[in-house]
Amino acid sequence: MSSDSDDLEDGLEDELDELGLDDLDETDQTTGHPDPTREGLVLPVWLLIAAVVGLYAAASLVLDKISYFEQLAAGKSPVLGCNLNPIVGCGNVINTPQASIFGNVPNPVIGVVAWSALGALAITLITQRRLPSWFWIGLQVGATGGIVMVSWLQYQSIFHLNALCPWCMVTWAVMIPTFWSVTSHNLRRWLPGLPTRRFDEYVVLVIAAHYLVLFAVIWNHFGSKLFA
Repeated sequence: MSSDSDDLEDGLEDELDELGLDDLDETDQTTGHPDPTREGLVLPVWLLIAAVVGLYAAASLVLDKISYFEQLAAGKSPVLGCNLNPIVGCGNVINTPQASIFGNVPNPVIGVVAWSALGALAITLITQRRLPSWFWIGLQVGATGGIVMVSWLQYQSIFHLNALCPWCMVTWAVMIPTFWSVTSHNLRRWLPGLPTRRFDEYVVLVIAAHYLVLFAVIWNHFGSKLFA
C-alpha cells in the first residue's frame, strides 16, 4: 500500500509540474516562506475596488463620448457634465488623437475591457483559488502596460493638450497604486532572497511619492488656472 501511495503522489507531482502548478503549496519549496498567493486579502480587495472605480470612470467616459457625437450630429455645441472649467473637462480631450491611441478604438473602450478583466481576476483571488506563476506574470505585464499608457497620457494631457479630463484622472488615481501594489507583491514572490522583497514595507510611501510628483507637475504647469 505504501508503494502504491508513493507512486500516486509522484504521479500527481508530475502532473502539477507539467501544468505549472508546482509552486502552489502553502509553503514555498525554495524559501520556506508562505506562498504569497495565500497571504491575506489586501491586494485582491484593492484590485477589486480599483476595477470597480476604473470601470465606472471608463464607462462614464464612453457615455460622454457618445453624448458628444450625438450633440454634434444634432447641430449643437457639445456640452458635457464633466466640463468643469477651461482646463478641467473632457470636452478638450475626448475627440483628440490621444483619446484613441490604438487606431479607431477609443481609450475608454479599452479601459472598460481591461478593468472588467481585472475585476474578474480580483474575484478569483478573493475566493482563495490557487493560481499558477503565469497568472502573476500576466498581471504584472498588464499592470506595467497600464502604468506606461497612463503615464504617456498624463504627459500628453498636461503638456500637449493643456487639459485635464476628470474621468481620466480617476483612472490615473487607481492605476498608480494598482501598479505599485502588484509589483510589490511580485518582487516579494519572485525575489524572496534579495532586499527587493522588503519593497512592500515602503510601497505606501512610493505610492504617496508618485501622487506627489504628479500633483507637483500639474500644479507647476497649470497653477491657479486649475480652479478658474
